[in-house]
Amino acid sequence: MAHDIYAISMSGMAIERAKLEAASLNIANANSVSSTAEGAYKVRQVSGAVNSLSFAERVALSSEQMLTQATLVQAQYKPEHALANDQGYIFTPKINLATEMLNLNSATRAYEANVKAFNAYKSMSSKALEIGK
Repeated sequence: MAHDIYAISMSGMAIERAKLEAASLNIANANSVSSTAEGAYKVRQVSGAVNSLSFAERVALSSEQMLTQATLVQAQYKPEHALANDQGYIFTPKINLATEMLNLNSATRAYEANVKAFNAYKSMSSKALEIGK
């Protein structure tokens, strides 16, 4: 039972850390521009496949391994732009900053909740050891 609490907290922190990283990267690259759709920044998202992994497997994954890249690109006609292609288009990632800020805030709160649960588990374990003395 106690090991489950530890595993659940660590797993939750790993997933929320990946969500934080994805949202941060998306926000940082929201205004990036490319002359090709293929060269545009790829929006990062936490893979849905992560949910099917065991707690130990989630914890063992790095944030980068949990992320997938989605090609969500929008073309804008700006022939005056230095990176415009022959047709006058530039390509930017299709990122909604409000959504990404909400994701960032939500992941931060969930990470903090997992840290509190883990600290409560540590405290209760410590108190249980003191009782046995």
